[in-house]
Amino acid sequence: MPKDLHPLFGFGVSLLSIVFTCVNPFFEELIVRAYTMSEIQSAGGGVGVAIVVSLALQMSYHLYQGAAHAIGLATIFTIFSIYYAQTRRIAPIIVAHLIMDSLALARGF
Repeated sequence: MPKDLHPLFGFGVSLLSIVFTCVNPFFEELIVRAYTMSEIQSAGGGVGVAIVVSLALQMSYHLYQGAAHAIGLATIFTIFSIYYAQTRRIAPIIVAHLIMDSLALARGF
């Protein structure tokens, strides 16, 4: 499991990676969590189905980070999904995701 993304993407910490880290949580949480879960529920799917589909979609593009990391993320993303399902508030989830990504980027310095 690669810890350093340099060999994977061809760069280390750069201005582009900092910008991506700041923008990504907004798009990821708004699309994969808020929009997906809301659409599934409005189409007649239950809360449980919305949580599972959101989690599966989000995990599908995090598997490159390795199985152990994916399991940890699945736990966090499940908590995020349950929180959103109960509160319908996405801003705290975006902030938490931003903090997580920023800490991961900081380890790259």
